[in-house]
Amino acid sequence: SFSLIDAKYMGSKNTAINGNRVENVPPVMIRTGFSFGNKKFNATWQYAFQSKQYSDATNAETTPTAVDGAIPAFGVMDLSLSYNWKQFTLFTGINNLTDTKYFTRRADGYPGPGILPADIRNWYATIQFAFSK
Repeated sequence: SFSLIDAKYMGSKNTAINGNRVENVPPVMIRTGFSFGNKKFNATWQYAFQSKQYSDATNAETTPTAVDGAIPAFGVMDLSLSYNWKQFTLFTGINNLTDTKYFTRRADGYPGPGILPADIRNWYATIQFAFSK
């Protein structure tokens, strides 16, 4: 999916924010991926991108407390695999495949204040058993 949003403050009584981007609305978002497989095996690759956005109406790049400011653009890839054998299915995957350092929001309360980093690269595995097939 692809979204393009040009959300700006227009005609506000607060002239300091007129023309500024609306906070927490990235102008560009992309979610894509592909999957292939058969009855036994499946592989899926996904990619997510968000363009730069701001956490406040003033569109401040930085602030002394890091509560408000820009949220830089980022892209993240995930990979997942599954394998079926008899009544078992094994699922495994890697989130944030390239170990991208990024954040998606800022906080002024718990657990902040400041930047809340996103998850680093992580791996998971699951085994599923079906009682009947």
